[in-house]
Amino acid sequence: MGNSSGMINSIIVISLIYFFAVLLRQKKILKEEHSLTFARLVTDLFLPAIIFTNIAKQSVTLGEIKPALVMLLLEVVFILVAWGISVLLKFEKSKQGAIVFCSAFGSSTFLGYSLINQMYPGTPEAMSEAVIISEIGVGYPIFILGPILAAYFGSKKLGKSDWKVSLAFFKSPVFFALIAGLLWSVLKLPREENIFIAPLFQLSSVLSAALTPVAILSVGLMYKKPKIRLIIIPLLIVISLKLFLKPILGNQLAIAFNFPELWRELLVILAAMPSAVLGVVFLRRYGGDASLASALLLVTTLLSAISLLVVFYVCF
Repeated sequence: MGNSSGMINSIIVISLIYFFAVLLRQKKILKEEHSLTFARLVTDLFLPAIIFTNIAKQSVTLGEIKPALVMLLLEVVFILVAWGISVLLKFEKSKQGAIVFCSAFGSSTFLGYSLINQMYPGTPEAMSEAVIISEIGVGYPIFILGPILAAYFGSKKLGKSDWKVSLAFFKSPVFFALIAGLLWSVLKLPREENIFIAPLFQLSSVLSAALTPVAILSVGLMYKKPKIRLIIIPLLIVISLKLFLKPILGNQLAIAFNFPELWRELLVILAAMPSAVLGVVFLRRYGGDASLASALLLVTTLLSAISLLVVFYVCF
């Protein structure tokens, strides 16, 4: 794993944006309540743009989807495992949500793509496969299950309206962007090469670029220094599940399914990514414990530089 500079640089960028958000809040330039506005921008504007752009440009074979399906299986398994552990330990529902999101969903788009670009220069098939794994195995679960889980863990009152809140995803810009991207890809509609369509994709690319900084700003504005005795157990759970067990299990499944070496490496890298920013954003949007999730996100991001080296040593 000689080309680790891309991973380290990405982690530094995330940490600096996070630090600036905390600083801006301390200087009273931005306020904690602004995080909800940023969260809505992410879920209703920037996220749909990146979904549409990535899916509309893809044209994949069924064989290339196999690692993505393994990643999808891992997401579901670790949602259930993290949920079960948090219930057994009798955490309140809002904290269960933070543990579930931070244990199951990883930052495959920002950190994952950056790291893979550095590790596999001049290997377009590596990035192509990484996009498939990320979008189908990580993107779809968090896009679809994210709002549903966040609404469940953030709901203060449970009743007949719960399903309406959960199914709100199917009326959201994210869902319509997903459908539009799939139709665009299947129907092989014109892309950037068409002078009339090019501005649409350029606009989507510009909006997509804003996803990471705005999402991290939203998360940073929610940060509150946690009491160690309250965060240590959730932190140990998330570190064990997300940074170590998930990529190691992914490696074993890749070996069992006899994946090519490149596919196995990509699956392990993306499974080993630290907790996803969008998980915190969804929890903030639907009233979950976003402060705990924010702290877990920051710690796992900082630790991931070390945990990735350990995981690669164990798996390869």
